[in-house]
Amino acid sequence: MTSPSPWLCGADLPPERLLGPDGGALLRQLDQQPAPLLAWLAFARGNKLGKYAERLFSFWFRWSPHIRIAAENLNVINSTRRTLGEFDFLLWLDGEPWHLETTSKFYLQLDDDPASLIGPSLRDAWRLKATKLATQLQLSRHPAAAALLPDGFADCRIGARLTGWFFYAAGRPLPPLLARGQLRGWYAPLEQDWPQAQPGSRWAWLPRLSWLAPALLDEGDIQQQAALRARLQASQAPQLVAELQPAAGGLWQEVARGFVTPDGWPDPARLAELQSNLPQP
Repeated sequence: MTSPSPWLCGADLPPERLLGPDGGALLRQLDQQPAPLLAWLAFARGNKLGKYAERLFSFWFRWSPHIRIAAENLNVINSTRRTLGEFDFLLWLDGEPWHLETTSKFYLQLDDDPASLIGPSLRDAWRLKATKLATQLQLSRHPAAAALLPDGFADCRIGARLTGWFFYAAGRPLPPLLARGQLRGWYAPLEQDWPQAQPGSRWAWLPRLSWLAPALLDEGDIQQQAALRARLQASQAPQLVAELQPAAGGLWQEVARGFVTPDGWPDPARLAELQSNLPQP
C-alpha cells in the first residue's frame, strides 16, 4: 500500500489517496490483528502474484472507510463476443468515481535500455505491460463499456497504482531509472558470490507470494549463502533471494534482495521470441 511506483504511466494515483486519513492506523491494526485479512485471502488461494496483489487491494478497498467498490474484474465484450479488456476496479474514492488499474511487476533490466526489462520467466516484459496498461486505462471511454458502467461512472476519473521491484546487473553502473525512488535490487549468477550489503548477513529464498513486502523471518528460515546456493542448484529460472540482518525479537529482517540466475539465462531463443512480440516505441 505504501510502496513507490517502479515506473510512471501518466495516470499514477499516489499511495496517500488509497491510504486515506486513517491508513496508518488501519495498517497497524492489521499487523496486530491480521485475522480478517488472512480469512479473506483464504477464499482465493493460488500462486499467481498479480492475482494475489489484486486480492490484497480488494481487501483494502473493503476495509478502508473512504473507499467503496462499485465493481471489480468486470469484463468488457464487444458485439462479436471478443473481450476488449477488464476493469480491475471501479471505486468510489472520497466520493468520486474512479476507474483504477493495479499491477505488481518484477523485471530484470538486461542493458541500459528500459526496453530490455523482462520478467524472470521470459514470458513478460515491461514494454508489453506498459502498452497494455495504456489501453486498459482508456477502457471506460470505449463505447462497448458504456452499458456496463455503474451509475455515475460515465466520465469517471482514471488512475493506476503500480507496484513492484526492478533489478539491475550487479557490478555495473546503474542505468537511468524509469521512476525516482523505485524499489530496486540486483541480479547476479547463482554460482558466483552474491552482492552483500552488510557483513554477517544470512539469506533466504523468497517464494513468489512473498515477493511484495520485505521479508521478516524466524532464524529457522534463514541460511548461510553457501547453503542456499546449494539448495538452488537445480533451478532452471532466476530465483529471488533476500539478504537479512538481525532484528528485534529474534527475527531477521530483509536489507537487500536480488535474483540469482542459472547458467545460460536468459535463453537466447526464448529471449528472441519475447523481444519479437514487443510493440515498437
